[in-house]
Amino acid sequence: MRIRHIACAGLVALLMLGVSGCFNPFDPRIAPTTGIYVPPPTPNSPQNVIRLFEWVWKNRDITVYKEILTDDFRFIFALGDSAGNLFREDPVTREMELNIARNLFVGGGSAAPATSIVLVLDPTLRALPDSRPGKNPRWHNEIVTSVDLNIKTEDGAEYRIMGNARFFVVRGDSALIPKELGVGPDSTRWYIDQWHDETLQGSAAMAPDPAGAGQLRAALPFGRVTVSAAGRAPRRPIAPAAVTAQPFEMSWGKLNALYAY
Repeated sequence: MRIRHIACAGLVALLMLGVSGCFNPFDPRIAPTTGIYVPPPTPNSPQNVIRLFEWVWKNRDITVYKEILTDDFRFIFALGDSAGNLFREDPVTREMELNIARNLFVGGGSAAPATSIVLVLDPTLRALPDSRPGKNPRWHNEIVTSVDLNIKTEDGAEYRIMGNARFFVVRGDSALIPKELGVGPDSTRWYIDQWHDETLQGSAAMAPDPAGAGQLRAALPFGRVTVSAAGRAPRRPIAPAAVTAQPFEMSWGKLNALYAY
């Protein structure tokens, strides 16, 4: 009987050692299947506000997304990206960017919402002085990172975006903070005030033309229609690419245009 108790105790000890030594419930490969919530990073540095951006897209969290974009936020299309043609006079503002994200994250637009989003940025983010004229690096920084974005949607489509993104970030005591957030200047928080897309120079620009890609490009530029009650002229949405065995490679600008309405 004593031998049996010793054997049982040894087995329990081995099991506990295995749990403590090998199992990490916060491992990204495990957390999505166990339902364990991984909290968002605190945007208390230029690097961490970009990590929070990454977290927002992975978790499709529109509420947190509202908290990291300044009131004067702008998304800037890559030079030569035809998706941005009709946004020249009506740029992608904070309001429009949040609407695009909402359509993609939870639905409500003309394209099917995502069922999964996998976004990978550089493992190490380096903050540099803001290269825009008149910006003091004490309050304004710039971060360039590679991006690898894979999106699967409810209608079976899959989109792949690769290249770079250039983020301009501002400290909270110099940022134009949206009134709806109900917070004041804060030197311990950072926000994103501009995002320059540089994914057109990546694989999206050189990818072969899969089934449906011609349809997507043919819709660019897509003409204006009647002016809405709010005074903004809504645009005809870009038709999504047909479902293919391979992901449809595109720029982030084209993704924004696809989910704008």
